[in-house]
Amino acid sequence: MSLADYQTLVDNLVRDDSGKIVTADRDEAIARAASRYSKDRPQTKVEDVVTTGDNTLPLPTAWEAGFSAIISLEYPVGDVPPSIIEPASYSLYDSPSGQVIMIKTAVGTGKTVRAAFTIAHVVGASDTTPEGDREAIAAWAAALLGGQLASIYSGDSDSTIQADSVDHGGKARDFAIRASSLRKRYFDELGIDPKRNVAAGVVVDLDMRDSRGNDRLTHPGRYR
Repeated sequence: MSLADYQTLVDNLVRDDSGKIVTADRDEAIARAASRYSKDRPQTKVEDVVTTGDNTLPLPTAWEAGFSAIISLEYPVGDVPPSIIEPASYSLYDSPSGQVIMIKTAVGTGKTVRAAFTIAHVVGASDTTPEGDREAIAAWAAALLGGQLASIYSGDSDSTIQADSVDHGGKARDFAIRASSLRKRYFDELGIDPKRNVAAGVVVDLDMRDSRGNDRLTHPGRYR
């Protein structure tokens, strides 16, 4: 799917008849949607890498700093079924020459290890996203733009000239509702629970004394 196809699909979902969203805004929203999708459904890449020491393995060439994560390490390569190194037996290590993979159990120098890891998706000319997920990505981009339009219209004031009067408040609500619906469409199409990353509640003691050891005005320590 080309970038132009994404742009057309996003335009149809947003329906910005006033033309307040410019091309740069739309393309930025598509890029942010692709980034969001990559976090939810990253690509899997597999590379064979060679150990540089008994316990150290260089990062794969396609590794994306700040994004990639190891899925599995196979050693020795070629066993049936595959011999997978336990996740607890390796970790990323910051060496003076850069980040490497540290394997707790020595495998020797010059040994081939098969690494499976995540990388981000690309949208546009070399689109790597599954065809069935592309509308979801466009929906998230449109939701971002809908939120921008809701903010724009909520900040505008109604015209004092009746002939030019626009119900900015109504437009703001409409775009806010549309943005919420598009976000839900993204989650629904990908089968994602939007509450999975909601922070757990914490208990805060509001009856603590102030810095001078006295009761607080609204939350005294005495029994109520």
